[in-house]
Amino acid sequence: MPDAARAQAILIDRLVATVGDQALTWRDVEAARLLGSVAAAGTPQEAIDRVITRELMHIEVTRLAVAVPIAAAVDERFDRARQRAGGAAALARALETIGLTEARARDWVADDIRIDIYVDQRFTAAAQPTDAEVAQEAASQGAVAPTPDQREAARRRLVQTRRAALIADWIAGIRARTSVQVAGGA
Repeated sequence: MPDAARAQAILIDRLVATVGDQALTWRDVEAARLLGSVAAAGTPQEAIDRVITRELMHIEVTRLAVAVPIAAAVDERFDRARQRAGGAAALARALETIGLTEARARDWVADDIRIDIYVDQRFTAAAQPTDAEVAQEAASQGAVAPTPDQREAARRRLVQTRRAALIADWIAGIRARTSVQVAGGA
């Protein structure tokens, strides 16, 4: 291969951030999109922010030694990534493009599941409203004598709002004690 062709074949990655002692690159952002860790839609900066948040969460679940999920859960989520990619061959090509082996991709998915398990265990129960709070929320939506469906919708809204606030506070705490440096613009 001529030197010019060899030079063109070299994949150069771009540093997007460092979180603690972990460097995050654009390939990490692409891996997160491909494997479903972050939404494929959105701006590059939104994806970078989500990958930074994922890494902060990953640091915490690693520190707390959250158990590795069962293989079937990893297989199921990896199959969803395969379907999103357009099949096994398409996923294999996409993984190769970003320099990720299937084994490392499965580890990434397992880490996502560990994060999800921890967040669910820690924040779902803490976000549960009382019956009085549910009634008040339903009333704020115009339901004078709320139906069971309206009460359930009110409960879901309250849990979702509270859970999001608890998670945001948790991430802010991790971020406050972890060095996060974002590289230049996306």
